[in-house]
Amino acid sequence: MARANLDDIFENDAPAAAPRAGRSRRDALDDDAPKTRRGRNAQGREAAFDEDDDTPKARRTNTARKQGAQGGWDAFDDVAGSGGQNFEAKNEMRLEITKDPQLIRLLEPEPFDSYEFHYVREITSGKRSFRGLAPKDDCPLCDDLDHYGRKVAVFNVGLWDEDDEKWVHRVWEVGIRAARALQAIAKDPKKVGKDHVGDLTAPQLYIAVHKTGKGTKTEYHVEAVKARDVESDWDANELNDDDYEGLSKSLYSDAWERHCTRAELEAAVQTVLNGVDDDEDD
Repeated sequence: MARANLDDIFENDAPAAAPRAGRSRRDALDDDAPKTRRGRNAQGREAAFDEDDDTPKARRTNTARKQGAQGGWDAFDDVAGSGGQNFEAKNEMRLEITKDPQLIRLLEPEPFDSYEFHYVREITSGKRSFRGLAPKDDCPLCDDLDHYGRKVAVFNVGLWDEDDEKWVHRVWEVGIRAARALQAIAKDPKKVGKDHVGDLTAPQLYIAVHKTGKGTKTEYHVEAVKARDVESDWDANELNDDDYEGLSKSLYSDAWERHCTRAELEAAVQTVLNGVDDDEDD
């Protein structure tokens, strides 16, 4: 389990400016945000990241040798492992950010996992997404392909389910811009209280999150909501001790994305450098 506070994860990045004060109401979060809370459409994996999708095109060469198959049950076990949850179970947990603002509450003061995530467009078949190695290790995708890895922090949160009128557990994958916004909120005593500076689980702090735009133009908006406004502005109940006790039973703590081996990353590099995919082998 990789755990760090937000300052450690993004220590080289200056925090973004905090959201504008005095706009805690749902209908004032964004001028373009739909005002209805119903009829949400799931947006899929694009909700996980708030970085642009452009990655430098890889240098290609014909000198790299094609990688062989990874045979044996050990290799299968490495590929099949996914942090203790299958794909369907993880999708059930994942917080899908929509254009309609949603009310959440951080259940832990820190992310339970953090990593660099590579999505390699140049690979046209098979596995295309990879968790990078630890930051202090050399990364073949970065070093050999000049590939940009997105920085991701992952949090356990409570989501107010408006249909069932209750709090439910979700896992929130946070990109660097949203994380900077959380950093700024956590450091603001007006938002978390003087006795809880730096604590995203401060009793008076709730978070409103939504997105605007599409594709590479998608932007994610994170804003603090005070507990006193939860009922009046959101028709929601504050998260109480019983709610937290129930949600805490399902908190996720394993690696959210499976750790890749150096051999896997090097094989991905060779696939890109060779410019060969399965279709060309037929």
